[in-house]
Amino acid sequence: MSDEFSFLFAFYGLLLGLAVTEIVAGFSRAYDERAARPLGVIAPLFAILLFLDLITFWVGAWEWRALNSVEFAHAVGAAVVALLYYFAATQVFPKEGDVDTLTSHILQHRRPVVFCVIVSNIISLIPTFASAVEARAPLLDVAAWMAVNLVYYGALILAATARSHRVIIGTLVLLIAYVSGATLFLG
Repeated sequence: MSDEFSFLFAFYGLLLGLAVTEIVAGFSRAYDERAARPLGVIAPLFAILLFLDLITFWVGAWEWRALNSVEFAHAVGAAVVALLYYFAATQVFPKEGDVDTLTSHILQHRRPVVFCVIVSNIISLIPTFASAVEARAPLLDVAAWMAVNLVYYGALILAATARSHRVIIGTLVLLIAYVSGATLFLG
């Protein structure tokens, strides 16, 4: 592991940690207010999905441990990805004093949450895709990798646009299983 990686990873990890903290703090506020405002299912499922996706980003950063130099583009890319996640995390649960139910709040804010997740994922895939092209990775491997990501994005878009609570809940449960499974089996 290079000093350059440690330097950039400390910055990236801090920003991702702020996003995780926001998710936990939002859930804590929602839990404290559960007598006046039921937790529901959709907001906690979005929070779990966002949390798991954040963890995959943190673990995925390990692939860059041989980084030989820290360039401005690396720092900006890391900051944009992490700050998009932070913004998404701030939108999952209502702020203290808001009167919306958790379900109505997340239904109003789910599109920006999903947008931030998709943009962060796409940004983070650019170096991986460039490395695969440079290394002349087998086309079948690249196609399978792209298919896994496109299925994820499609399901995220469904969770962001569906009108039925059952469809949203089912999609979020499948997404949580998908992220967990893909991370465990594909590394």
